[in-house]
Amino acid sequence: MPYHYSHARKQFIADLISIKTALNDAYSPKCSSGVVREYALCSAIVLTSAKVETYLETLVADWGKAVLGANLKTDALHRHIRAFLLNDPSIEKIYKRLGFDGNEGTFIPALALQLGSGPFKFSKDGENIPPFPIARVYSDVKYPSPKNLRKLFRRLGIDPIFPRLNAIAKRDVESLLTSFNDTRTEMAHQGMPIGMSVGDIRARIKEVTLVVGYVDRLFYSHVCKTTGAVCWVA
Repeated sequence: MPYHYSHARKQFIADLISIKTALNDAYSPKCSSGVVREYALCSAIVLTSAKVETYLETLVADWGKAVLGANLKTDALHRHIRAFLLNDPSIEKIYKRLGFDGNEGTFIPALALQLGSGPFKFSKDGENIPPFPIARVYSDVKYPSPKNLRKLFRRLGIDPIFPRLNAIAKRDVESLLTSFNDTRTEMAHQGMPIGMSVGDIRARIKEVTLVVGYVDRLFYSHVCKTTGAVCWVA
């Protein structure tokens, strides 16, 4: 099945249109204020970063909802995501307490109450995939840093991610993302970097848009190989 843009990517592209339109307005002959133009540049980068976060959230959330609606068995999921979902906060809390106080008298009864619950079903092939909170997968790693992308896609079963993205892009994708994030961080804390032009800002936005496209293609391929194209939300 040929690749189709995800719903998340389509929304990202639509969101960027309004950002680019505002930037064009700020640099039109109608606007002569240097301050307004500087604010427009800073806002464009910060808002684009936020839209990348939204893209990642929507991409994974759409997939999770599709998985739960596809009547799949646990072995359709990559073992990484199964292991992550098996480590449910309720289970993790029990083990953390054992590590803290070493008290089997409380550990064994507490764990016994969890046996057969949803999280444990992820450890066995052939089980119906139980309901799971897909937000757990992405909620703490949405900010699009290289470190977070590694964590997010490792959970989903794509590890390592950047060599695979590089193979699609034929270039160093991590450096593109790092450059964009460095610009975003400097603008958020110090304002417009000295010597940076509107052309530079447009280039940073174009580069991170390409990164989103590479991620979309890679995740599409992963979804088709694991849970199937039925779980790709276009």
